Amino acid sequence: MDISQEGLRTLAAVLREGTFDAAASSLHITPSAVSQRIKALESAVGRVVLRRTKPASATPDGEVLVRLARQWELLLAETRAEFVGEPDDDDAPVTSRPRVHLPIATNADSLATWLLPVLARFHREHAVAVEVFRDDETRSSALLKSGDALAAVTSDPIAIRGCALQSLGSMRYLPVATPEFIATWLSDGLDAEALARAPMVQFDRNDHIQLDMVAALAGRAVDPPAAYIPSSTEYHRAVSLGIGWGAVPVVQIREPLDDGRVRLIADHHLDVPLYWQHWKLSSPLLQHLTDLVVTGAAEVLR
Repeated sequence: MDISQEGLRTLAAVLREGTFDAAASSLHITPSAVSQRIKALESAVGRVVLRRTKPASATPDGEVLVRLARQWELLLAETRAEFVGEPDDDDAPVTSRPRVHLPIATNADSLATWLLPVLARFHREHAVAVEVFRDDETRSSALLKSGDALAAVTSDPIAIRGCALQSLGSMRYLPVATPEFIATWLSDGLDAEALARAPMVQFDRNDHIQLDMVAALAGRAVDPPAAYIPSSTEYHRAVSLGIGWGAVPVVQIREPLDDGRVRLIADHHLDVPLYWQHWKLSSPLLQHLTDLVVTGAAEVLR
């Protein structure tokens, strides 16, 4: 099997841009050349790698090649940086250091609490440009499988084939609301009927943490009215402002709890275990990011 770098690069471009025409423009070649490269790649592997839809999508066999393309891009970028000058060479001005693109995936709460300082340090210490894909921690591993991310914060304890898995700890969530909200909606106690009526703040419609929390508190599945606030920082502010009750990470809600702006609605918590998965590559950058992630998570997570 002869898989060309040219074919992998073209496949990645088609999937990134969505169409053959857009990929041709980004690669500075003709759409016909893009089509010929994809056909040659499919002939080399003996499989169909692209669905010719709009936007184009990868077949399961294509996803395997996309992962290879992303990994190759990272290793090639690191090698190129070594040839033109080390990205971390203090003698070179920061504006002239070659930047290495490194895509990762994470959930919003990790990004808003402990991961962003880690990424800031990583950018200070290396000539990189990290691209963050934000998704629910239960689904971020899918971005690893598709090749869109080289590493991810995930709640999946099973390593994807070809990936290394490290436990980061657990993020603890507490069910809280303002005193006024509790007096209005939960004054007669916490039961299934009250929880079915009381407004709840959810991150989005895939927010399983809130649904798991309300089911645990009610003793059964209930469907309360929900306000959707799809931002981690604004989410806990929405709860602190009384829009509804919600399960908020301890690290975000500790100060409002201490000063009385919010109170626990029940003596209960939900711990969500988090893991760091990354592709097994001989990449110094990816390894250093892994070291920083593990250290940064240990300072915040349980």
